[in-house]
Amino acid sequence: MRPYRLATADDVSALAGLYRDAALTLGPQVYSPAQVRTWAGSTADAAAFGRYILEADTWLTEDSAGPCGFCGVAVHGDAGEVHSLYVRAALTRQGLGTALLAHAMRGAQSKGARRFGAWATPFSRALFERAGFALESIAREPYQGVVFDRFRMATA
Repeated sequence: MRPYRLATADDVSALAGLYRDAALTLGPQVYSPAQVRTWAGSTADAAAFGRYILEADTWLTEDSAGPCGFCGVAVHGDAGEVHSLYVRAALTRQGLGTALLAHAMRGAQSKGARRFGAWATPFSRALFERAGFALESIAREPYQGVVFDRFRMATA
């Protein structure tokens, strides 16, 4: 098992690289070329991406090549909202995303979270379902002029 640690401002650039690579490498499995470009471009605003990472408790794990994956959960009262869950493309489908999500949820539970919500993508929906999240709704909404389907998932 890899050790986990909380992300800091010094990690934001490397996490943006992992995020962008995941979008470009894994995105074509579930998204159109326009959707992939839009998703990957989400890191262009460095300040906004930094807030995305640092406004939640974002846990990461790394190896000598850099970040392997990260998962962020923000706690509001007894609710935890999963902000992010990304794994290096070469490490997907090996249980790392599941382990990161479980670790981040345990951290949120230690801060009082008893229920969790997340907006899942077509790529991550099955992982959330395996982790005990159920589908609440489907949203088809534009993001930067490109329509995406998102799945609102929640625990009981």
